[in-house]
Amino acid sequence: MHLTRRDFLLRLPLIPGVGRRTILNWWGWLVDAEIVRVTPTVLTRLLAAVPGETKQALAVRRHLFTPELGQRVRGNLQNCRAVTLADPAYPAQLREIYEPPVVLYYLGDWHHLTHPQLAVVGSRHPTPYAVRAMRQLLPEIVRQRVCIVSGLAQGVDTLSHQVAVAHRGATIAVVGTGLGRCYPAGNRALMTHLTQHHLVISEYPWSQGPQKFQFVERNRLIAGLAQSLLVVEAAHHSGSLITANFALQENRNVLAVPGPIDAPNSVGTNELILAGAKPILNSEHIIEELLVDKRL
Repeated sequence: MHLTRRDFLLRLPLIPGVGRRTILNWWGWLVDAEIVRVTPTVLTRLLAAVPGETKQALAVRRHLFTPELGQRVRGNLQNCRAVTLADPAYPAQLREIYEPPVVLYYLGDWHHLTHPQLAVVGSRHPTPYAVRAMRQLLPEIVRQRVCIVSGLAQGVDTLSHQVAVAHRGATIAVVGTGLGRCYPAGNRALMTHLTQHHLVISEYPWSQGPQKFQFVERNRLIAGLAQSLLVVEAAHHSGSLITANFALQENRNVLAVPGPIDAPNSVGTNELILAGAKPILNSEHIIEELLVDKRL
């Protein structure tokens, strides 16, 4: 039996105990060795050349070529589409990030990834100030054919997608569960709309439920997809600041909406500005960054 590079990458993340970093190391060996088909003999060479944990090697030997694992792959692909690191369609902006996703499952219009991208994140409990700021800043950005990227979470994420939809723009949701699940459940109708008319992406298999660490991992994809990240509101030590940190690590532009110095939800954004993030007072300030990136 042999597997194409794509088949190999579709199967590996479904094997329990095999982590992304190990898979990426194995993938790098395949590319460097210019191997296009994975056979049991090739697998033996790979495991000898790039040794990982013994448990991982045993699990891969036991499961990689089994019909059961092949059925799991087919089950995922019956419900959604997938792009792997082996595919030319894999987003160039994600190939360059630290630990890129091995597989991206998606529903919707993949063409949205060809637009200029602005990531928007913020508090799950936005204040009326944040809502006003978004309604003032984002419509003009959407009219400039910029795609809004966010995480479909409660609060600022949801509002970001809704603004893009309301102004007939494009939006991409990067979710922290499999595409067969919706978190929070209250966003099910919005998620369904986005899968039909926009784009929803996940690195997790179809039925994967929510786990806390997955939302942190999801944040690196939000930061990686866009060249600029706008933080609307963020409390101290919030998840939005984690996303901003990912953006800085990947050499993305970090933009922040300033807020009152006595507002808890503005502590994070004001600290970002103090640390060098660009303060955003109007839509033109965002457009300037996108023009600098030569993506408009």
